[in-house]
Amino acid sequence: MKPACLALLALLAALPAQAQRSRCGFGLGLEGLRTADRMLAEAAASSSLTAGREAAGAIAARLHEVAGRLSGCGCHQAADHAAEAAGLADQAGNEAGIARLRRSLDRARFSLTLARERLDRAGCS
Repeated sequence: MKPACLALLALLAALPAQAQRSRCGFGLGLEGLRTADRMLAEAAASSSLTAGREAAGAIAARLHEVAGRLSGCGCHQAADHAAEAAGLADQAGNEAGIARLRRSLDRARFSLTLARERLDRAGCS
């Protein structure tokens, strides 16, 4: 058999990367990151402490889901950043004042940005 045929067979036999497997949910994880980013921007603009706390809880739940999906796809560093953002959103939901809530949400958005940049730069490595 020719070397080119052998190389083609080797490529066909190779298993896909973990993030390329159909059941890992990588695309859903990316969409979750985008959605959480929009939610964070909207919540930070809220003038109501109660509405901000409720939004922070929803954001934290979304980010915990995203972290699980990214981790399941082998994107452990991005998952860690998403989990950190989820923890900060959880904290924001317990803040006593709107200014502190906004600061916690800003920190959560920064961690979310780190996750997105990590995936943009290096993928799931």
